Amino acid sequence: MSSIGETNEYLTFILSGEEYAIEVSKIESVLEYTKITPLPGTDDTIKGVINLRGRALPVVDLRMILNLDVKEITLDTSIVVMFIESQGEILTMGGLVDAVKEVIEILPENIQEAPKVGIRIKDTFIVGMAKKEDNFIIVLDIDKILNSDQMALAAEADKLALPQEEAGQTAAEEV
Repeated sequence: MSSIGETNEYLTFILSGEEYAIEVSKIESVLEYTKITPLPGTDDTIKGVINLRGRALPVVDLRMILNLDVKEITLDTSIVVMFIESQGEILTMGGLVDAVKEVIEILPENIQEAPKVGIRIKDTFIVGMAKKEDNFIIVLDIDKILNSDQMALAAEADKLALPQEEAGQTAAEEV
């Protein structure tokens, strides 16, 4: 089981009908869904980029990365802006989710190791499973979820500034 970070607070969200969580310390903001500009020649999991305060923010579809059923975009669809650590660098990337739920506290002792069988996603992504009432929340390690192509795109986009006239316009509204 991966080590738990410095916080006990987690942002919970829905992907293909299941509840997931990421440490709040890894979240910059949550944005309403906005038009994503596609990037030709990129991995299918990379949906494209959005304008976030004058810079290009790459957006990945977390459902596709986790090999889950892809749903249509709805009013609840959101983009979670995350800090991802890779090779000593902190990168910023958006993750497309079906809906954001809430911030909850999960104590480390309440996170159990995920079962080794019957799980549809790689267990290297999973910190563990937390019980909430009669349901389980899958706690993800966002630093391990992206592949090298997705990380390279995030590193390149982090350096890319949008033209000055677009810099003042943010396409997505923060929730």
